[in-house]
Amino acid sequence: SDNGELKSDSLREWLLLRGTAHQFTAPNTSAQNGRVERLHRTLMGKARAM
Repeated sequence: SDNGELKSDSLREWLLLRGTAHQFTAPNTSAQNGRVERLHRTLMGKARAM
């Protein structure tokens, strides 16, 4: 995430309980998160086609 609202102790705890790694990127740097940005573009394209 980009260090926004999803950076909380309760979320960190929830993710740890599920064995999920949470990685942070610098704010406003979509290039650091290319895989997720591509997924968002694909999903938005499919949603618009509906």
